[in-house]
Amino acid sequence: MNDHQTSQLLRAGAAAAASIALALAAAACDKPARPLPHGPGATADKLAAKVEDLPKVAESAKNSTLTAEQRAIVVARVGDRPITLGDLEARLQAEPNAVRSQFASVQKRKEYLAKLVQFEVLVAEALRQGIDKDPEVLETTRQAMVRKYLMEEGKDEVDPAAVPAADVKAYYDANPGVFHKPETVELSHMLFADKAQADKVKVELEKGAEGNTPKLVALWNDYVVRLSEDKATAPYLGALGSVSRQPPPGATSAELERRAQIPQALMDAAFAVEPFVVGPVVQSERGFHVWMTTSRSPAVEKSLEQAEESIRARIAKRERDLKRQKLIDDLKAKAKVTIDDDAVRLIVQPKVEAPPPKKPSGNDAATPPAAATSPVSP
Repeated sequence: MNDHQTSQLLRAGAAAAASIALALAAAACDKPARPLPHGPGATADKLAAKVEDLPKVAESAKNSTLTAEQRAIVVARVGDRPITLGDLEARLQAEPNAVRSQFASVQKRKEYLAKLVQFEVLVAEALRQGIDKDPEVLETTRQAMVRKYLMEEGKDEVDPAAVPAADVKAYYDANPGVFHKPETVELSHMLFADKAQADKVKVELEKGAEGNTPKLVALWNDYVVRLSEDKATAPYLGALGSVSRQPPPGATSAELERRAQIPQALMDAAFAVEPFVVGPVVQSERGFHVWMTTSRSPAVEKSLEQAEESIRARIAKRERDLKRQKLIDDLKAKAKVTIDDDAVRLIVQPKVEAPPPKKPSGNDAATPPAAATSPVSP
């Protein structure tokens, strides 16, 4: 293999920047090199993605079963870089349980050491070729440093168990819609002024679908766009959104207004049939509705005791987010950040490549459009 081929091979592993950076730092000083994370068998992307787990290696050293003299034994050497028995043990202990179980035999541990040597050889060659200065490697290292910094700053984060009971109850009382939800269905409809037309469409949908949900959805999507007289919801395939028999606790004024635009007779009928079954034609002051539901969610009723654990986690996360945002705001103030918003407008919107067409499956065809953003015509 020539130098050019070697360079190409090494650059393909540039995502392992954090590991290389650690090795470089160790080589630049007189102290013994620190173990690299997650072992030689890890792929480059995993090494970069899990730099935040580095403390596991240090923790493994604390749990060593070797004496200090044994840990200092050099089991391999790559150039001037020694690999000690302690390094090898720490590496093995830092692996996930499923991986550790594979090293019960001495032979497997020898194979692991051989892979570790192979990894160190590649690191040394990458350093020799200056790949540690590659922009992609440097950027990955910067991201790893940020993750490590935030992890260190977050050591004193709020423990969910330490959240006061009064705060838990206050959160529970302030969010009734989270812990008390009525049964809901996602409702779609077509609107016709003439009952005969509505009856005809219902029959054609049922006959054409032959009891097959994907067929029904395909027919529905075609009919609603072509025939529905509710032009506000037709582009959304007739979606009216989520409805319940009664307004949910804590409903906003916007939610109440949306419900008011849906005929009560239609909402009452919506709970009488299963999803993806065309219901009986419903008459309202607006006309005749051909309709079906596309999902059903059961009611949720959680007591304070049942919700306590999740509330504590939410409050702890909120406190963590606030603390992190304050940290960032303080750092921005120290750094004297300036931003030129006008200059940003000079950038042309990046081209978005269309995803390759996906072969439709039964589940895909049965998936209705998102109803949360669909309008409801008055």
